[in-house]
Amino acid sequence: MVQMRQTAVSRNFSSRIFVLLAAFSALATTMSWSTATAAAPAASVSSQDWELGIAPGDLRLYVDPVDGRRYWYFTYTVTNLTERDLVFAPRIELFMDSGKILRSGRGVPSRTVGQLRKLLGNPLLEDQNRIIGDLRVGKENARTGIAVWPAENLDITELTLFFQGLSSDRKVVQHPGSGDPVSLYRTLRREYTVPGDPEKRGSQPLPLDSRKNRRGPACEYEFQAGGKSAGCWIYR
Repeated sequence: MVQMRQTAVSRNFSSRIFVLLAAFSALATTMSWSTATAAAPAASVSSQDWELGIAPGDLRLYVDPVDGRRYWYFTYTVTNLTERDLVFAPRIELFMDSGKILRSGRGVPSRTVGQLRKLLGNPLLEDQNRIIGDLRVGKENARTGIAVWPAENLDITELTLFFQGLSSDRKVVQHPGSGDPVSLYRTLRREYTVPGDPEKRGSQPLPLDSRKNRRGPACEYEFQAGGKSAGCWIYR
């Protein structure tokens, strides 16, 4: 009888020890997981989901023969070579060396865009509003666009073009002031020089600044067209 009681006590004690060990192990695992989770930094760059193909045209000056107003214009062809149809909604801006930023289409009459279509002999050129929409898969579904900006001040020596909407890739950073997360999107940047008097040059294309568009400290990811440096991929 005494032996049976001792056996029961021993089993009960062993059972309690087992439960305590299991609980301690679970707690240690949870604490370890929480610590690792808290210590692991959040990913700053998302995995790239898609990127469109782009064939950039030239950046040129146009003078309206009716009222003499001047405009910069840029043509491009975009192609969807991914595996699914996408919505294309570009944001194309010009940065002047004066610090002013121009958004394509703003302050540009529809009449001017129509005149450029006739001048370039392409009635299918789509401006910043018409080109927004589905971009189907395949080279046969490529779309050609035109971006236009008022050229009110020609006293400039440099122009920078920013083209956003060609990739889903983005980087999340902290705002230096508020500390809030801010998304920066993969953007094509093209640097141009403006030699001499732009109006006297007429519609000649502006030359790209080969030094600034070549891979280097300010151009980590180079964009090439025809095997030549033609811009940089940046996050903006």
